[in-house]
Amino acid sequence: MRITLLTMGIVALSATMNATAEDAQSPVSPAAQQPVWTVAEDAALLEKGRISSRKKALVRLGASADPAADAVLLAQFNHYQASELPPAIWLELFEAAAKRNNPELKALLAKREETLAKSVDPLLRFQECLEGGDGEKGREIFTKKAEAGCIRCHSIDGKGGAIGPELTWLRNSVQRTHVLESIVLPNSQTATGFPSAMLKMKNGEEISGVVSSDGESETVITSVADGKKRTVNTLDVASRTPLPSPMPPHFGAVLDKRTLRDLVEFLAVGD
Repeated sequence: MRITLLTMGIVALSATMNATAEDAQSPVSPAAQQPVWTVAEDAALLEKGRISSRKKALVRLGASADPAADAVLLAQFNHYQASELPPAIWLELFEAAAKRNNPELKALLAKREETLAKSVDPLLRFQECLEGGDGEKGREIFTKKAEAGCIRCHSIDGKGGAIGPELTWLRNSVQRTHVLESIVLPNSQTATGFPSAMLKMKNGEEISGVVSSDGESETVITSVADGKKRTVNTLDVASRTPLPSPMPPHFGAVLDKRTLRDLVEFLAVGD
């Protein structure tokens, strides 16, 4: 009996040690490594945390299964309506509120949408894209995102296309509203020196593109199709008809608001 009990004890101890060793060697999943935030902790972060922490708190609250998250988001919406909420976290607030099934939050979002629909200011719908973006992501969007196609026509830091203006000068030199407007409403303000036009030559030929240089003797026009430049004698131009910007007129609808915000951040201050 003693031998049996002793054997059983050794087997049990061995099994425990093996299990402990296996647990120590087995990788811990990323989810298990993430800290578990409570609604109360996120509420505290929203009151005095850094902008980056407040953004993350709003994202967590939007996805939280705790009904108490609704009250915290309602309080943040009240701050927004009282102009007490940093613009850099507006987008996170609106996205978090949209994920909740709370009647009060739904009503607030509906009221805001109604205000936007009535506004004569087309930029009002994109106000949450002015601040809070990620400049590094913005560079990736500018240089690599096919839907944006920025690098095809524009250059920044000496790299990119030459159809449109070089954009490095935008950094810290113009208001963010102007940067946003140039993206979502490209025809509202065409960059000086880069108007699009149709040139009708005296021989009947028509040439369209972006006017890159306009001198007394020569006019340089860049094709939007292939980026090739063509120089013509200004005296041979019979007429010039302004054309819309080659940028898509509804560019703001092509890119989501997070993408727009990151792009504005990159163009306004860099990465």
